[in-house]
Amino acid sequence: MSNKTLIVGIIIFVVGLLVFGRWYSGGVTQTSNPYGAHNQANISNVTGSQLAPDFSLAKLGGGTISLAEFRGKKPVVVDFWASWCPNCRRDMPHLNRFYEKYKDKVEVIGINLQEEGSTVQSFISSRGITFPIALDPNGQASNAFGIHYTNTHFLIDKDGNLVRTIPGDIQESDIVSLIQ
Repeated sequence: MSNKTLIVGIIIFVVGLLVFGRWYSGGVTQTSNPYGAHNQANISNVTGSQLAPDFSLAKLGGGTISLAEFRGKKPVVVDFWASWCPNCRRDMPHLNRFYEKYKDKVEVIGINLQEEGSTVQSFISSRGITFPIALDPNGQASNAFGIHYTNTHFLIDKDGNLVRTIPGDIQESDIVSLIQ
């Protein structure tokens, strides 16, 4: 590896850390929360049921997607992810297999955390992901859910209640629990 390549790599790494640090601390441009005043501790540490914050986001490939459109129809798994996240790279193909198996009974919505649409499209295409992907460029949905980490899943029942938070990889049993 040449010195130039090493220096460019270090610069990219440092810039990435700065961007992540600003995003993690809430320093990235934030708009007012259009989904109501949800305290992040109440959302990210859910142990009972409460109404999940709604969102309406642009969908990769066109159109929009909202959580409310599934209320009364079927439960939803909301997955907050980013293409640079190693755990997301590992988990998303598993989640996609669960989606393909249970898509008639449970919806899955992947919400990308503030990446460019072309980056998201490349990632999704390279992994054959088929569940809907929403773009959250201003962090509106991630702020409403109190997201600070990638690879975080929210289980939402058919009535729109947030019933469980899963930090890290999701299991098939988690999907099945929403159906029962």
